[in-house]
Amino acid sequence: MALSPQELVKFYCNRGRMKNFIKKSKNEFGFATMSSHSMFVNANRLQICMLAYNLFKRFRRLCLPEKTKKFRADTIRLKLLKIAGKLVKSARTITFKLCSSCPYIHEFYEALTNVGRLTPKLE
Repeated sequence: MALSPQELVKFYCNRGRMKNFIKKSKNEFGFATMSSHSMFVNANRLQICMLAYNLFKRFRRLCLPEKTKKFRADTIRLKLLKIAGKLVKSARTITFKLCSSCPYIHEFYEALTNVGRLTPKLE
């Protein structure tokens, strides 16, 4: 390669960052799974996975507490989204109750409050 040493280091750092992105997206969002022999179907599946990845990144940045922002996607799914709960409906309110022994109850409610504070921008 006809690059200076600084450019060569920058090139390999970017290459390593991209390899980490590909590994994370394969493991956490199922990018490597192609379910059909049709290229059109596989392209649509990849676009849906990319949409899920982008939505999750936005959710992480805008809604999660600082303590949980650095967690991996499967850890966030396990600790904040796969929680046993109970939906209690009364005459005027709907209450979501978690079990009292849930270790991440405060982080869950903080993320839920942050989701409620989001304002959609319709164009």
